[in-house]
Amino acid sequence: MPNDVNWQDVYDLSIRQSVCAIACDGMLAMENCEIDDELRYKWIGQSMVIERKGIHQWETICSLADLYAQHGIKINVLKGFSYASYYPQPYHRQSSDIDICLMDDFEKGNLIVEREIGDVVDRSESKHSHFFFNGIHIENHQFCIGIKGSRYNKELEKKFRNLLNETGVRMDGSNMIRPIWLFNALFFMVHARNHFLVEEGITMKNLCDWLMLREGMEVTTNMEDFWIVCDQVGLLKFAKVIDEVVDYMKDGGSLSEYGQWMLQDILSRKSAKHSINKTIAHLNMIRMIWANRWKYQYYSDSTAIKVIARYVYGYLFDRNPMLN
Repeated sequence: MPNDVNWQDVYDLSIRQSVCAIACDGMLAMENCEIDDELRYKWIGQSMVIERKGIHQWETICSLADLYAQHGIKINVLKGFSYASYYPQPYHRQSSDIDICLMDDFEKGNLIVEREIGDVVDRSESKHSHFFFNGIHIENHQFCIGIKGSRYNKELEKKFRNLLNETGVRMDGSNMIRPIWLFNALFFMVHARNHFLVEEGITMKNLCDWLMLREGMEVTTNMEDFWIVCDQVGLLKFAKVIDEVVDYMKDGGSLSEYGQWMLQDILSRKSAKHSINKTIAHLNMIRMIWANRWKYQYYSDSTAIKVIARYVYGYLFDRNPMLN
């Protein structure tokens, strides 16, 4: 590590990239780290806040899983909270909300929340419902991914549901299930690609997620099989580049041109403004897709025009999508 590191800049970057506690772990593990005490303790304090929130989220989702178990419902934990279980310090991986999937018990789970907890369930989106439990935002997924207006996404959704039916891992003696590795790895790539291409972009937290997922790969799986699956579902371009960027961040070396563009996009990322007005929100989404149109040539098998067309078709003609 160079002696002239500006630790304030590193701290600020870790906040923007949602890796504050993870970066703090790295800073504290360094020998002879020349950081002033005020910033060190500020960093540690912020990390402790993140850790306490993670513990509260864990306790909350365990309570919800126990409630669902009383009604015979199995709860699959998706996305960030599932990825966190691969980390050496799971509570240091920031999660803004918790995503769950109850499979065919989606609506039964909503009704339990309303009748036994008394919370309001927002069913305004077809992909998932929203509610708050012990102050934590929960997304209850009817579908793993958005399927409006897209035959491709509907076929991909079927694949995800088949993978969810395979036996996952019970999380630390709780009533929650972490899906099998292949589901998590594939779901990570779909979700990260969507944020990279369609929304405000991805962060270093996503790079950490992929690194931890790779390190936690099950012995029954290998990367070559995973790349084959990615190729089959049109994810290979994006998956190979993000894998390359993770290698670069971990071990150094060089990056391809596509890898350099992706890393620059990550480091220059700015949070998107979200509107509560549905019409404005849809228009903003189309603007973001169009603004990111250059990415599709290098990181996707589709085009921005096709994605916008599917988005508009879904909004107009497929508002309540179903799987065939």
